[in-house]
Amino acid sequence: MMFRKFFRVLAVFIVIYFVPSVLFSDDIKEADKLYRQLDYKYALEIYEKIMRESPSLDVAQKIANCYRFINNTEAAEIWYKKTLGYPEATSDNYKFLAEALKQNGKFDEAAANYKIWGEKNPTLAAEATKQANICEVAKTWTENPDIGALVQNETGLNSENSDFSPVQFGADILLISDRRQKDKKSEDTYGWTGNPYLKIYSATASKQVSILKGSINTGFHSGPVAVYPGLDTLLFTRAVLPAKKSKLGEVGKQYLLMAVKKEGEWIAKDKLPFNSEGLFSVQHPALSPNGKILYFASDMPGGLGGMDLYFSEKLPNGSWTQPQNCGDQINTPQDDVFPTVRADGKFYFASKGHIGMGGLDIFSAVGEKNKFAEVENLRAPLNSPKDDFGVMFNADHKTGYLSSNRNGGVGLDDIYRFTTGIKAEPKAQQVFAVNGLVIEKDTKLPIGGLEVLLINKNTGAETKVLSDSEGKFSFNLEAETDYVVKGNPLQYFTSQSGEITTKGASQSTIYDIRFELERAKDVFTVKLNHIFYDFNKWNIRKDALADLRKVSEFMANMPNVNMELVAHTDSRGSAVYNQHLSEKRAESALNYLTNEGVAAERLRAIGKGETELLNECGDGVKCTAAQHQLNRRTEFKIVKVNPVMAMN
Repeated sequence: MMFRKFFRVLAVFIVIYFVPSVLFSDDIKEADKLYRQLDYKYALEIYEKIMRESPSLDVAQKIANCYRFINNTEAAEIWYKKTLGYPEATSDNYKFLAEALKQNGKFDEAAANYKIWGEKNPTLAAEATKQANICEVAKTWTENPDIGALVQNETGLNSENSDFSPVQFGADILLISDRRQKDKKSEDTYGWTGNPYLKIYSATASKQVSILKGSINTGFHSGPVAVYPGLDTLLFTRAVLPAKKSKLGEVGKQYLLMAVKKEGEWIAKDKLPFNSEGLFSVQHPALSPNGKILYFASDMPGGLGGMDLYFSEKLPNGSWTQPQNCGDQINTPQDDVFPTVRADGKFYFASKGHIGMGGLDIFSAVGEKNKFAEVENLRAPLNSPKDDFGVMFNADHKTGYLSSNRNGGVGLDDIYRFTTGIKAEPKAQQVFAVNGLVIEKDTKLPIGGLEVLLINKNTGAETKVLSDSEGKFSFNLEAETDYVVKGNPLQYFTSQSGEITTKGASQSTIYDIRFELERAKDVFTVKLNHIFYDFNKWNIRKDALADLRKVSEFMANMPNVNMELVAHTDSRGSAVYNQHLSEKRAESALNYLTNEGVAAERLRAIGKGETELLNECGDGVKCTAAQHQLNRRTEFKIVKVNPVMAMN
């Protein structure tokens, strides 16, 4: 009986303590399988659950990588920081973190992490320095956008998923989207993003969006697309799944196909001959205005790295020439993709390898085929720290659409409407000024006649004004200048001061300042009348120690305060002797406070002799001992306070 009970307990123990670890192991295997298959969206769901239950560097690293691959830079930033919290994390994580920070607009932090990456990889130090410097350029471009350009979200074209790469098709626009189709109850899902496969859609001028019918949209991903001048033929990208999707790291390849319209449907026809064996990808087609030059992106062997741009020319028999690389003016060791040729022949493309603002940026170039010059970043606001690509121009060459996953969009990638060449209005004269108010701290009543100083820190020049009967004062300021504003310390010991700068101010600004002041003679003369002295003595008496300790504690709690120790005598004795005696009494109080820990430079001993009696017991006046004792005292006067200036 006891044995059976023991085995039942043992069985429960095994279930509780061993089964979860088996399930946990199965979770890891499933997540890793999805990760190898590039199904990052589904892998993330499992990895994040595992990380909550049993955190590790390996899982944190894979979560960070997943977010990087699906282009969620905000989450990637968080998880690369968590990954780097493990001492054994590899140094490449600093680079990945820097890339995410840059796309999140955190340029200074991105530059710092690029530098750390370079320090940990000396052979890559030059590249790290270059990328850190590019962050400075990106910051400048972001903070100084082209005021002649306007970019707005084209909400009527966008869904909660991705919408991008618009091209003109007569009066309509063709675009690429992985939106969910309303008339479909179930759709195949792309494990990389967790969304449906990309399809080609048409949008009318009234923003009615519908999927293109026909075999052009069957299978895996379809698009982007290029339009023949006659509008009867399309070239488009089609991605196909690998034969065995479970094979480690294997990705479906992209092909270029032709499609023709027949009875209202677009029928996919022949593949273009550039990728007959499926060993690499060809994608993102764009045609010259006459339809005789085809540009596309490819990772075929022989390029400069990543995806390069290539061109092919159409022969009289309709075939295409062997592709040629567009050259190193356009292509870089990183991805160069999404070509576009404007109606006037100007070339546009997206790149991660040229000096940019974050992810993909849109660039323009003059030339064709493999002879290009004047490659130029379109800068902000057409570009942003995020991915910007897939640009389309209208016939006026000044307006059009671009694709971006910048912050504030409707979905993941959105289509934005842009206008360039906006005529800037004459720049209004910038005005910078101070409007100030001086009031009594306790009563809140205005203080008139207070002298206020404005000091130009660049030149040292001072400007003085008096507050009016309502306590108001004002100054005019210069652009790109640092100032100090303060009250006259001879009138108020709480001579507040504060700094103002107009540096970096891009528009007219009025600085509202309020001084709340306390009169020195009324407020900060602290009379501790128990600090008395015996006749003709200057030593501290025992009955004065309690009040001196209060002063010491006050000074410890008020580090922004300096104090004068002002000692007095009665009228008996000569004035010269009494002056000397009062100085000794003040020094005695000062020495006590410094022994208590108050810094000597915060204290000043002053003797006033018999010059400030508290009663009528002057020379020749008969007074009691108590009346004379009242005049033998030390007063503590606060002479410097630096409170924070209130700015509204």
